[in-house]
Amino acid sequence: MPSFCAAYGCSNTRSLETRTRGITFHQFPKTGERRRMWEVALRGDRFAASDRTTLCSEHFRSEDFDRTGQTVRLRDGAVPTILTFQGVCGATGERRLERKRQATDHFYAWPASPKAIKAKLEEASARVRKLQREKTNAFRRENRAKNNMQALLEKLKEKNLINEELKDKLECYSDHPVHLLSRQGVEYTKAQRDFALTLHLHGPKAYHYLRDTLHIHLPHPSSLQNYSS
Repeated sequence: MPSFCAAYGCSNTRSLETRTRGITFHQFPKTGERRRMWEVALRGDRFAASDRTTLCSEHFRSEDFDRTGQTVRLRDGAVPTILTFQGVCGATGERRLERKRQATDHFYAWPASPKAIKAKLEEASARVRKLQREKTNAFRRENRAKNNMQALLEKLKEKNLINEELKDKLECYSDHPVHLLSRQGVEYTKAQRDFALTLHLHGPKAYHYLRDTLHIHLPHPSSLQNYSS
């Protein structure tokens, strides 16, 4: 059932249009002195509210609201103070100013000025640039690992793909640049074959990590069987 504002001269009704404008509707206090204060503020002694009577948010000050949760609530002790008895609600300059303040409060996610919007955009751009630098540095670290055999062995050890004993066995190849693992013609060098055989025999997970994940040109496992024979 639609909610109508009971204030004299106010035509606000609970609808998509008023919700878009940030207008909320609030029922009169059920009983007690505060309810009587609302009635007197609204139309004096001539008015008595029912349990369904509501007032819209345009008759309260912005500081009367608690907007910290998902639901806009009136604070304890709030009393309607923005009222007009001469015409349609919102006719005075004070009323228009209060409506503008409430609209600003409702759309609290937006910055209040062009300068604030610019600051937000600059902050977002700085975060993007930082992420781009981190991505570039990650690629560089990966490339250094690919180009340095010692760094490559350290990386495998950090990932627990080889143990310390296997790392020691492969240390004799640490002076060989990784690019020498690239296939030269149709045959791998003896050093390349020995490295691949040792790694595949004692650390098959590390072998497949280098070949399939880092795309280092190690011999195919079927070729290793031919080398070992």
